[in-house]
Amino acid sequence: MKRVLVINASPRRQGTVSAILQIVQEEAVRQSAEVEEIRVAELNVKPCVGCMRCRSARVCALPEDDAQRVLEKIKRCDVLVIGSPCYWGNMTGHLKLLFDRMVYGLMEDAGHGLPRPLHKGKHAILVSCCTTSFPFNILFNQSRGCIRALKEVLRYSGFKVIGTLEKGGTRRSPSLTPKEKERYRQSVRNSLAKAVR
Repeated sequence: MKRVLVINASPRRQGTVSAILQIVQEEAVRQSAEVEEIRVAELNVKPCVGCMRCRSARVCALPEDDAQRVLEKIKRCDVLVIGSPCYWGNMTGHLKLLFDRMVYGLMEDAGHGLPRPLHKGKHAILVSCCTTSFPFNILFNQSRGCIRALKEVLRYSGFKVIGTLEKGGTRRSPSLTPKEKERYRQSVRNSLAKAVR
């Protein structure tokens, strides 16, 4: 059974990102996956202090909090799903903070300062929404900027991104239309099929 970990960085339980992630979870359950969701806004994560001790010690020097607990769940998952609203063409600050604290468990130095990924063979699906209308959310690197930033983290961690879901214009149309829901469902089905192979 595939283990799917969903990291929801939206502070809104009823927001557009959460609605799309709900579709992802429903499709994963339909494919007999074990699904767990983590809501980043509810985590207790202290900021990284940049001491760099984790790079050699392989553990964070700060007292244990939710960052270490989330990292253990990432280590055990087969498919990582990350959803974030776009903040200034990037992921939310809380999600970035979480990644900063987990860097030692996502990659390590392979010598000469080059990163060695620690999660090769795992898959990821990314979700981002923004208020900027389509196609400007793509052209002006809004939702696309968030996806690009997430891909950067995952590429160095070894994850293969097998699907991305984006929605622009959420200020005018925050709800998903039936057509959008079906399009997202089909995309998730196709992406999860790649993870099963």
